[in-house]
Amino acid sequence: MVKRIACLDLDAFFVEVALKDRPDLRGKPVAVGGSGGRGVVCSASYEARRFGVRSAMPTWMARQKCPHLHLLPVPRTVEAFSARVRERLELLCPVVEQVSVDEFYLDYTGCDRLFPVNLEVADRLTRAIADDPGLPTTIGVGTNKLISKVASDLGKPRGVLEVFPGSERAFLSPLPVKHIPGVGPRLQETLAAMGVTRVGEIVQVPVEAWQAAFGRTGETLFLRALGECGTPVVPPAQRAHRKGVSRETTLGQDTTSRDLLRALLSKLTEDAALELRTAGLTCGGIAVKLRYADFSTCTRAARVTRTNHDGPLFRVAAGLFERLFTRRLKVRLIGVRLDDIQPGAPTPDLWDTLTPDVRRRLPAVVDEIRARFGWKAILRARSLARPDGASP
Repeated sequence: MVKRIACLDLDAFFVEVALKDRPDLRGKPVAVGGSGGRGVVCSASYEARRFGVRSAMPTWMARQKCPHLHLLPVPRTVEAFSARVRERLELLCPVVEQVSVDEFYLDYTGCDRLFPVNLEVADRLTRAIADDPGLPTTIGVGTNKLISKVASDLGKPRGVLEVFPGSERAFLSPLPVKHIPGVGPRLQETLAAMGVTRVGEIVQVPVEAWQAAFGRTGETLFLRALGECGTPVVPPAQRAHRKGVSRETTLGQDTTSRDLLRALLSKLTEDAALELRTAGLTCGGIAVKLRYADFSTCTRAARVTRTNHDGPLFRVAAGLFERLFTRRLKVRLIGVRLDDIQPGAPTPDLWDTLTPDVRRRLPAVVDEIRARFGWKAILRARSLARPDGASP
């Protein structure tokens, strides 16, 4: 049975969500990202990309390239729009795997009678997402995740590109090696030094030579150049649970303010704990990270009674922070990581039975408020005690 895999990418997703609140900026160069001295571009509209503005670019550089750039903050509704897209796709496709906030893999294998033509499937998906929640998409279709991903990248913006079965190698061969997922700038430089700049040039060298040069990475590179990929589309219910949930932030200005750092740590812990509760997970460990102005990094970790509530997690995190914050150097980054992730409810405590019902229900009520009105609709007071520009 021939595999039928699609990769659906939401075009300029963060910008498109931001434009829902600023429709007057549509058609103009727009970027979404941080506005501080160390802010970076999260996403740029195609009008801004014509000036060289790209994601992960410092915002000061983006403004230099495009002086009339409109810079907007990251919308608080990003997660809600992403979830709505996933819900729509799950109604239209038997197997859906979300790999990021704006990218999805779909498996239509075995649905030939319901959906005989791939382009008809792509057209149906494009129309559905354009209708609700009203976002543009690009879709790549192929026999595996690798081919559909490359096709999706090449089809942007708002395109549909299908690679027919049996033509995978011919499709990839003329492309620059950077189009193979996993080939970053450093590997590109190494391959260029070897005289390899196109995907087709990779398969002209025996796989044994690639294995000798790069080990398992070399073998994977060779197989991907052939268009081979056996990674299945895995729905959430079958996906292995994450090993950890991390949150960190780089400060707009280095600081030695204990109050500011504790406030940021509280905010990060709240955010990470919310992700656990949303996914029905708990953690059994926590770690705190500090990076100083000299770029030295220190971490401390501890075990915790299994939970997904930020109250007890922050108490442990605050203790770890005090053990870390001992140098007479300013801090440039602070982070928290929740480890030993498992499904299920928090470990029950004897005192829970003595806690008033209104206190026990408080986390669920807070989550409902945030789901309806956004993440910043309700925060702990200790998470708010920070100056402008220090928000994670």
